[in-house]
Amino acid sequence: MALVLLTGCGPAGAAPAEDDGPAQDRPTAPSGERTAQTAFDLLRDTDALRLSLTIRSPRGRSVISVHADRDGNCTGSFDLGPMQRGEIIRIAGEGVSYIRYTDAALAEMRAAAARRGPEAAARANENTARARGKYLKLPAISTALKDQCDVDKALSTVPRNGAGVRRDPVVVHAGERLVPLRGPEGNEGLVIYVAAQGKPYIRFLEGASQGSEISISFAQYGEPVNAAAPPADAVLDMEKGGEELLGA
Repeated sequence: MALVLLTGCGPAGAAPAEDDGPAQDRPTAPSGERTAQTAFDLLRDTDALRLSLTIRSPRGRSVISVHADRDGNCTGSFDLGPMQRGEIIRIAGEGVSYIRYTDAALAEMRAAAARRGPEAAARANENTARARGKYLKLPAISTALKDQCDVDKALSTVPRNGAGVRRDPVVVHAGERLVPLRGPEGNEGLVIYVAAQGKPYIRFLEGASQGSEISISFAQYGEPVNAAAPPADAVLDMEKGGEELLGA
């Protein structure tokens, strides 16, 4: 999670909201620090949420969108680059993950194998044919996917207080009124947008950090995660296979 990097950087795409009337007729808004404190508490205390992360860097673009809860249930999709695109299911109490690769990812695996020679290509063709449309039951997955499916881990860097945070005027993004929160360093870093009406739930943050453009959205706070094992005929059990199915 990048919330600990809150240092303010206004993204494009959020338009200023219309004026709410004369200043003397508007209720006094809570300070940026108070708003941030409440928003951080709401996020840190939620039992479940959908977290969608996009990172653009010189090395490429990575996207993960998962709905996860603190019990260990998780469903979603991922696109981490060539050969790493698909869907994921994790179920509370099970020490495995179900991964279904997209047809595009399987094609990339075949192309990579073909560059290694005809024997590798033949194995990859056979193995990806077996995997097409199937969920691979795996005892281990990439750290990036595992961490995003772990709510406690994903939210471990949420700040404990809003010290130094200031709020900007309300803007409208995707039809919703939001309050931008910026850190004490001004226009460098990330900016968090929270709901302007009702409780200040964090909706998304955008900005730049360490040479990468980052966008994270938050939704489905507290909503149950519907994670269930795929039908048996749609699963390839890699724990019993004795080999890496997609390896060439």
